[in-house]
Amino acid sequence: MNPIYQYIIYGLVIFVLLGILGYKIYRVYQERGAIKFSKDLGESFKFTKKDKEEVSDDEEINEIRVPKQAELNLSDENDGKFIVIHLSANVGKLLELEILQQKLFANDLVFKNGYFESSDTSFHKGFRILNTEEPGTFLDSKPIKMMSIVLHLRGQRNVSSTFDKMLKLARNIAQTFDMKLLDENFNSISDQTIGSYKNLANDVDLRAGPYAN
Repeated sequence: MNPIYQYIIYGLVIFVLLGILGYKIYRVYQERGAIKFSKDLGESFKFTKKDKEEVSDDEEINEIRVPKQAELNLSDENDGKFIVIHLSANVGKLLELEILQQKLFANDLVFKNGYFESSDTSFHKGFRILNTEEPGTFLDSKPIKMMSIVLHLRGQRNVSSTFDKMLKLARNIAQTFDMKLLDENFNSISDQTIGSYKNLANDVDLRAGPYAN
């Protein structure tokens, strides 16, 4: 074969090989470009997902929550407020505890811890009768000079009804044992003071609303 034709054939083969090599290189770069584009798309998707997560976090912050117990323990506006009626014995007519017990037991009062309380004093309801003198409790060995009927308004229900019972009992005791009725300032109790006490009791019941049964 003529050497010229051999060179021509070799040249064609080399040209074809170079073409195939060039095509392979082109395909490789094209695939890399596609991979890079997919990565960018993934980053874009991740950014969108982050936005959704941030919205979700906001929604969690704004969710309705159950109040904590400490937030429900509201103070009673009547804490530290009392209705008080004092009973003072006349000189020479001091009252013995045993005689007072008989009277109060007949009116359904209970004696415990050195004082008397009305039978409906569960859950801070009702009133108490205390010894006004030190130590504040009734003692068998000590005659009674003065005692106090106390209605603590904190947590009370039916205050008007309770006060009516308290006033009725105070008047009964005063009449039976010849004692004087005094207001919280130890002055002779007046109709005006009694009216003020009743207004206070009515006000507490109104504030209690439907719970004042």
